Amino acid sequence: MKRSIKNILVVLSTFLLLLISANTSAQQEPLYTQYMFNTVSVNPAYAGTRNAMNLLLLSRMQWTGMAGAPRTYDFTMHTPLNNYKMGLGLSVVSDNHGPVNNYYINVNYAYRVQLSDELTLSMGIKGGIYNYYVNLSSLNVGADADNAFMSDVEQRFQPNAGLGLYLYTDKYYIGASVPKLIKTELSGDQSTYGALSDLKQHFFLMGGYIFDVNEHLKFKPSLITKMVSGAPPSMDVTAQFLIKETYWLGATYRVGDAVALIGNIKLSRQLMVGYSYDFTVSELNNYNNGSHEIILSYDFDGFLKNKVKSPRYF
Repeated sequence: MKRSIKNILVVLSTFLLLLISANTSAQQEPLYTQYMFNTVSVNPAYAGTRNAMNLLLLSRMQWTGMAGAPRTYDFTMHTPLNNYKMGLGLSVVSDNHGPVNNYYINVNYAYRVQLSDELTLSMGIKGGIYNYYVNLSSLNVGADADNAFMSDVEQRFQPNAGLGLYLYTDKYYIGASVPKLIKTELSGDQSTYGALSDLKQHFFLMGGYIFDVNEHLKFKPSLITKMVSGAPPSMDVTAQFLIKETYWLGATYRVGDAVALIGNIKLSRQLMVGYSYDFTVSELNNYNNGSHEIILSYDFDGFLKNKVKSPRYF
């Protein structure tokens, strides 16, 4: 067992070194305030770790009141294959901002290794296709229009691959992931003028812990850090309370950017709905009315032979 844990630590260290040393401009991956309930969208190793087939719908309206503000719609589904120690997942995302319309479809695969009675390591990979479209011709750039804005940028069916690690027990989790490994250059019909932009690799580190305050109250701190070259790291620090196994109440601080209030309610053992509202604390505060995010999550644990032995809090 000690040798197995040592080998796992070597794998984790190597993975983190790859994250730090890889050649990774502004952040381009979708932003989620309720990341703790939508982990599979950023880490393929999360697939199947809930021990139930999970379906999640998410809608995010960022910076409302601002023209061209981001809008994200996300559908994810993942399930364990317990007899094979595996998990499978599907993610479909529509991410729009200004003239940019992006669509992502990814399939996730994870393999779980039981390190001890409590500790499990899940190793995940993902593959899929991205479709990017930038409607540059719709932009008003004035009388002296730049030729680079005369044609739209369209990249259909660009391949994608990603990987992740997720170490967890019933009390805590630690994860690291690169959801997009393949760098995509956006030039489209504008190759004469050079690449308009490119889509960089993004790197995520995450972690969380659940504390038993008393019989009816639990406290869960968590965080997620996003890194990409050309931009400072972005970190969300979250504190949530679970009341009577039914109500999640909490807040998130996105360092230097926003403060968010989060509320979730379990309408049944399987169904949960959630809402978050972000208050912008950066200079953008003068130009928008905040951000709204709604999620709907359902666990189909009745389909599995092995029922969940204890509640999952992440």
